Amino acid sequence: MMFMTKGQYSVSDAVLKKPDLLEREETVLRDITKRSGFEAEKRLGDSRYWTRDFAGAVFYLGKYQGKAAVLKIQGTKPPIAEIDQIENFAAQNQSQVIRPPKLYGYLKWDETNKYEALFLEEVEGKPIVSCPTNGEELKEFFELYQEYRQNCLIKPWLPKPELTLPEIIEADFNNWRLIAKKLYPVHPLRKANDAGLIGVVVAKLKNEYQAYEPQFIHGHFSYLDLLKTKSGEVILFSNLFWKYKAPWYDSVFGQHWFRYRLSSIKEIAPKEVEAQRELWLKEIWALAQNEEDKKLINLALLERAAAGLNLDALSVDPKIPITEYLVEATRQEVKRLL
Repeated sequence: MMFMTKGQYSVSDAVLKKPDLLEREETVLRDITKRSGFEAEKRLGDSRYWTRDFAGAVFYLGKYQGKAAVLKIQGTKPPIAEIDQIENFAAQNQSQVIRPPKLYGYLKWDETNKYEALFLEEVEGKPIVSCPTNGEELKEFFELYQEYRQNCLIKPWLPKPELTLPEIIEADFNNWRLIAKKLYPVHPLRKANDAGLIGVVVAKLKNEYQAYEPQFIHGHFSYLDLLKTKSGEVILFSNLFWKYKAPWYDSVFGQHWFRYRLSSIKEIAPKEVEAQRELWLKEIWALAQNEEDKKLINLALLERAAAGLNLDALSVDPKIPITEYLVEATRQEVKRLL
């Protein structure tokens, strides 16, 4: 059984449907070329889901109507097209700093060939946060977070979900449990009591969030999704993921995945991992204005830690020496935050 949060795009929904874009990529690209005139020059990469098996989107650099452009092929049908998300974001955005990438054109969802295509500007810029990072970079990242909160969220364009916030939490974890079982039926770093610990977290979150409404946010506000151009503009990507989530979810999302990204640094030591994490937490906690903010940030961190223990941390290559530490540190963080 799949538990969908109606009207919101969920990576877990896509994975459980087993996207097969990689298997039909060449056929789809030929169809797009024929319909749009896009001239592909270079494959830039793809978006994978926790594993190397599934890709929900692929990207090509090329020419569209005589201009340099990036083609994004979306291979799973979201409830709200990214085309619409970008256009709605741009229409209500009041930031003079942050904006979505320019959308030159598109092909709406093709029910026969199962794809939609976006022709986007080629953005030349660099991420706000490098890996490893430093305090100066993170200070800028969270200044941009404040800018996004103040000026990019003027008016929600998606209706509130039918589910309550506790129901959203339950649906998310039900999906993530299914995916963890599907992708990693056996994992060397999973412990027998992890499932029970995650269950305790879900019950805790459902109870604590009873008095709160889900908030409209960019659900993938990540260190990889903000590119700064030479002119000083900041382009916000992953616009498929505007949705309703728990308070402060967008403030902790970046550090969550950054931690596991540290596994890409050769021979990184546990003390370096913790030093990087402390840099993030210093900026996150500085956002709190009162005790309720602190409580909600703690809950957001707890939700992410439990999601990490269930699935996200397991997606890091277990052959990398630091991975065992990353998984155990996630486990201990769940216990501490509880």
